[in-house]
Amino acid sequence: MPTSRSGSRVPDDGQHRAHADEAAALGLPTLAVALARVEDGIAVVDAGGRFVYANPAACRMLGRSLDRLHGRELLGMLEAVGQTTLPGSFPWDPADAPAPFLCGVGGVGGGGGVGAAGHEVTCSVFATDIDGASHWVAVLRDLGGGRAMKRTAVALAQTTAQLVGAGTVDEILRGIARHAVESTTATACGIVVVGEDHKLAAAGGFGFPDRARSMGAWTASSVTLDEMPGGAQVLTGRSVYMPDARSAMGAAPATKAFAATMDSLDWQGSYYAPLSWEGEVFGVFGVHLPSGAASPNADVCAFYDILANQVSVAVTNARLAASLERTRLARELHDSISQALFSMTMHARAAQLAMTKAELDATGPLGRSVAQLAELTRGTLAEMRALIFELRPGALAEEGLVSALRKQGAALTAREQVPITVVGPERRLDLGAGVEEHLYRIALEALNNVVKHARAEQVAVHVTVEGGALRIVVSDDGAGFEPDAEHSGSMGLSTMAERARAVGAQFIVTSERGNGTVVTVTLPHSPRDRTEEGTDHAH
Repeated sequence: MPTSRSGSRVPDDGQHRAHADEAAALGLPTLAVALARVEDGIAVVDAGGRFVYANPAACRMLGRSLDRLHGRELLGMLEAVGQTTLPGSFPWDPADAPAPFLCGVGGVGGGGGVGAAGHEVTCSVFATDIDGASHWVAVLRDLGGGRAMKRTAVALAQTTAQLVGAGTVDEILRGIARHAVESTTATACGIVVVGEDHKLAAAGGFGFPDRARSMGAWTASSVTLDEMPGGAQVLTGRSVYMPDARSAMGAAPATKAFAATMDSLDWQGSYYAPLSWEGEVFGVFGVHLPSGAASPNADVCAFYDILANQVSVAVTNARLAASLERTRLARELHDSISQALFSMTMHARAAQLAMTKAELDATGPLGRSVAQLAELTRGTLAEMRALIFELRPGALAEEGLVSALRKQGAALTAREQVPITVVGPERRLDLGAGVEEHLYRIALEALNNVVKHARAEQVAVHVTVEGGALRIVVSDDGAGFEPDAEHSGSMGLSTMAERARAVGAQFIVTSERGNGTVVTVTLPHSPRDRTEEGTDHAH
């Protein structure tokens, strides 16, 4: 009798005829030839779960000939793989068929994976009647071959694509993580998406002992992608398998607390795939594999990469939807509330002029009330303009760095009652969109730090271009602090420094208690036309 590549004995031509006869006896004569030739294993069991028929592919997977399968129980031939569980014992209710499940056949290894002579398969079942008697048909699909894995990946990709419109981003991520665990030997899967500050913005996971605690540890430690083991490679857009990720994660200061939340989990190696769109890496798809498991083969790695791509699509779609919604809100705010506030400032000014014309005392109760109304509407209008600017995608690219800082300075002045002066070139600076975004966020973070912590009476922002360099200086006369103290990290200094490094700029913070703070960012810069820089104006 010939053998398959896996070593299992397979039926010869005479037994193929026997399979055809068995299929015909079950009332399947027109399908007999097809059942003998298909790649998927097809088995028919009675109401008690005992084999009455199995096609050649099923015999190969199960490692037994048809006559040796007769009368044996289907569930007795299947073994659990990874975190999956097998359905309960027969009899099954035909109205409540088990969902497709992952299992091992033909010899499952002790480490939670399929042994050399075994197969990892998905099993789908459905009820049927044959000659008035209840039977079950089981379809076994081998995950060991490339074509089978690709078919499964396509099916899961379609499923995850449907999830995009089914819930929040976190729910979508959890659903995809569950697919990764239930479709392979993985113990757990964690998905992390980071925001512009490189910190955790969204997360999803499946298989963790306490997912909320794990994500909480990640957030509390302010873990960034470059700080996690394998993160440097992920940030280059490449996937990486780490056979001893557990030890590496437990030893790294940034991820030690996160690793501790997984102590009760059976895992050792990890496969990390980047989440990216148009060259920007914004997260990681991490699959954790059980102790003793073999390294994932090319098909499994490709499967994980497909799921990571699905996450990238889902996150990008969510961000696009949010961007469109911000555009809509900005337009409505500009067309309604902003215009109403502008009208209020004009009416307040008209009331002040009328009082002057009528020779009414501007310092009296009525004059003070009108002045307060004028100041309130001006401040609210400044805040509204700054909010509209932030809501509009591309606003910074349209209006430029200095204009954006003036809007934010005016809004903060109105809201916090701290005079903020912005001085800089009147015309647009010749900067790339990415560079401009980083410089704007650095300066805005510095201003927010002033109003939150400095108790300053005066704040100034100077933007200058001279000597082949663009320089942004944010200074205040507030309380100051010790830059080397541990608490300084909570003021966003590390994030500002990261942004500066990203664009090749120098970042310096000078401060001492009682003498204010000066934040300086210096970027090599040679504008193409210096005459376009214009003159400096203070606002």
